[in-house]
Amino acid sequence: MTDEERAATRGYLEDEMVRLGRLAGIAPGRLPGFTPRDGAYPFIEVGADGELRYLAYERGRKVLERVTHDPEDVLYWAFQDATFEAAGVWARSRPQDGEPFRVTLWRRQFALLHTLRPAWARRRRADLIASFRDPDDVRLVPELPPTAPPRS
Repeated sequence: MTDEERAATRGYLEDEMVRLGRLAGIAPGRLPGFTPRDGAYPFIEVGADGELRYLAYERGRKVLERVTHDPEDVLYWAFQDATFEAAGVWARSRPQDGEPFRVTLWRRQFALLHTLRPAWARRRRADLIASFRDPDDVRLVPELPPTAPPRS
C-alpha cells in the first residue's frame, strides 16, 4: 500500500468516524482515535501492508488486537464499542420497569447501530447470541428491528 493509499484510507475512516458519531450523538472524544493511548482506549492503525488494526493497550500491554483489510470491519468494531458505552450511560439513567439493565442496554445499542447501518445491528445481535452458552441468556436478547431510541 502506498503512502497515498494509506492516507486516503485513514482519511476515509476519520471522516466516517466523525459523520457516524454525529449521527449517533456520540462526541468525537468518545470515539476511538488514531493515536495510541494507554488505559485500554481503542485506536486504529493503518499499516503499510494494508492491514487495519483495532488496538488497545493497558499499562503498556496489548489487551485488544483485531486485524482486517476491510474499513467497514474497523468502523463496526469502533461503533460496537462506542455505542455500547453510550447505551450503558443511557440505560443507567432510564431504567425500564421489569426489564434487566443489560436488556435495556442492548435494546439501545441495537437502535443506535441500526441508525448507522442496519447490518451492524444484525451483526451485533448475532455476535451477542453466539457469545452465550445459556439458552436463558439468549432469550433475553431483543429482537430486531429495534424500536426507535427515545431522544435525549
